[in-house]
Amino acid sequence: MNQESFGRYISSIYRHLLILISHELREYGIGSGQYIFFGEIARNEGISQKDLSKLIQIDKATTVKAIKKLEEEGYIYRVQDSADKRYNFLFLTEKGKDFLPVFKERMSNITTILSKGMTEEQRSNTIETLAFMLKNTIDAVDELKSNA
Repeated sequence: MNQESFGRYISSIYRHLLILISHELREYGIGSGQYIFFGEIARNEGISQKDLSKLIQIDKATTVKAIKKLEEEGYIYRVQDSADKRYNFLFLTEKGKDFLPVFKERMSNITTILSKGMTEEQRSNTIETLAFMLKNTIDAVDELKSNA
């Protein structure tokens, strides 16, 4: 049985999505490597870097780099935990708060591009399927880690 590869489509969508995101956010100094962090900090102000890494499912080193870039651009700031100096909590600056409506609009534009021509049912089914595939992938990676 000849099955088409999910991975081929997911990989291609991902690469093209990064191009679109970079184009949409370039003038604001946010790259495709930082946008997801900015969005999650905006939704979860006060989140720790550790919890942010877990939430996004991205390693701590990548999180540190993205946070540093967002700080340098003036969109976020860190507050060190007074009880445990190893933890930093993340917040939007005024510049970050001012940028948030633009960010949401730009991300919405990309979602519109991705779902162009889809019915609401197709869109909903696609989200459900992708979430299912993500869970399967995370479970498989967690199993690999536990067997290592």
